[in-house]
Amino acid sequence: MRLLINTDGVQFRVAGPAKAKADYKDKDKQATTRDGVPIWTVRLDAIEPEREARETIWVEVAGDQPRLTFDGYAVVHGLVFAPWVGRDGKIKRAFRAESVAPSGSSKSAQAA
Repeated sequence: MRLLINTDGVQFRVAGPAKAKADYKDKDKQATTRDGVPIWTVRLDAIEPEREARETIWVEVAGDQPRLTFDGYAVVHGLVFAPWVGRDGKIKRAFRAESVAPSGSSKSAQAA
């Protein structure tokens, strides 16, 4: 199940470069969607000014490598939470987005 996250009032700050997500079966290859589109992982700080709260999240996004500036702001569209159960029986957190782009830019990466 994927749960859509309401990001109204949330600011996203780039906390690291976009990195190729490793394939589940072959860690030397980049993961792709079923259509062969590469998947990237972006580390973002989700900042909620009203609550004076910040949380670092890793967001998966498919498409061209997001061209983000470290410590710059990003726009995230279609953010979902898609938890899953690992082999160890523990619930794992997974965030996916339709797109992640620099704030004020029309270019973006597409959904994972």
